[in-house]
This record gives sequence, structure tokens and C-alpha cells, in this order.
Amino acid sequence: MSDSLDRIFIHPLTASQVLLIAVALTLASSVYCVIYTTLAGRGEPLIEGIIWAGLNIVPWLMCFELAKRLGSWPAQLGVIVAFAVGMSSLDTLIYDSTIMFELTRRLPGAAIIAGMLVLSWILKRLASDHAVAKKLVSTNELPLLVDQIGWVVAAGNYVELHGSGPPVLHRMSISAMEELLSAHDFVRIHRSVLVRRQNIQGLAGNILTLDNGQTFKIGNRYRWALQ
Repeated sequence: MSDSLDRIFIHPLTASQVLLIAVALTLASSVYCVIYTTLAGRGEPLIEGIIWAGLNIVPWLMCFELAKRLGSWPAQLGVIVAFAVGMSSLDTLIYDSTIMFELTRRLPGAAIIAGMLVLSWILKRLASDHAVAKKLVSTNELPLLVDQIGWVVAAGNYVELHGSGPPVLHRMSISAMEELLSAHDFVRIHRSVLVRRQNIQGLAGNILTLDNGQTFKIGNRYRWALQ
């Protein structure tokens, strides 16, 4: 899977990326509205196009980004419904229309977001299946069995494999180890730490605790993986 597809459909965007895309969508939609209305003989000022995009395009971007961060279909569907109702209610106040008309007008957008979430789920499954097929046979190069590893910490060009005994040093980057162990339910929580998901006991703020009492600080860019 390409990095662009992975970033758009699976991993949540950063705040700066969302802002950049929102600005680009707003400008593109505004220019389109101006050109369309001009050709139709009723030209509109650019500001009206910006307002239209802000009410009809950008909220769906925010809806998709929020839904990507939720783990269940009911929650994602609830977000889509909430955005559709909220956008429709706002338009009834601005344009003095009816709520049913505005809700009907939101159906195509809601369907597109739902379709994008389905595509996101499919891409996740494909990535997972590919990881399993590619990596399950390669863990025999490790000095410990996968079931013996509780967490992994980067140590320069090496990694420390932690389990019930003393840590074992192994020459491999933390990124390569993440790729190797991702099919075995290990998740990266920091640029230098991998943990087994089933060993996670709790999460408080940015501190993660394992079932043996070991604690780690979670990196902001990796928080999405725990949702």
C-alpha cells in the first residue's frame, strides 16, 4: 500500500495536514462556484463560495477524520449522522429552509464518507493479511520466541527484547522490528518502544502501563494505534 493511501484512509492526519487540506478544498470549491455561477450568468463573489465550502465541504473532512479515530461501526455511523444533522440545522438557520430538505441534501455527502470508511476497513484488512503472509515465517531470526517478548526498546543500531528474564540485545532497527512483529499484535507507542497489545493494562493521559507494572510514555504520533 502506498504511503499516501495509508495516510489518507488509515492513519489520522495531523492538525497541520487537516488544516492544509481544508484550505485547499475551500479554495478549490470556491473557485469552482465562482466559475460555475459566472457561466450560468449569475456570478457570485468569492466570499460566498468560501462560505459555501465552509458549510458543505470542510465539515465532511472533519467528519471523516473523527470517524477514522473511532474503532466501531456504530460510533462511526453516529458521527456521520451527527455531522449531517448539525450541518443541516445550521443551514436551516442561515438559508431559512426546512430541516428535511437540508438532510436530504446531505445524503450524498454522508454516503461518500461511509464509502470512504468502508474503503479504509478494506485497506486495513489487506495490509494486515499482507503482513501476516509476509512476516510470520521470519521471526525465527530472533534470539527469543515471539511469545517470550513483552516489549522492545530501541538501543542505537540494536533493540532490547524484554520478557520474563534479562533483556536480550539484538542487532536490528526498531522500525524493522515493528515490521516483523506487527503481525503478532505488537504496537508502536513511541519512536523507540514496541509493546504487545494484550499486555497493556491501562492508559492514563500519555502514560501506558503494562500488566507487569512497567510504564511508558506514549508519543503523540503513535496514539492513534491504541484506539
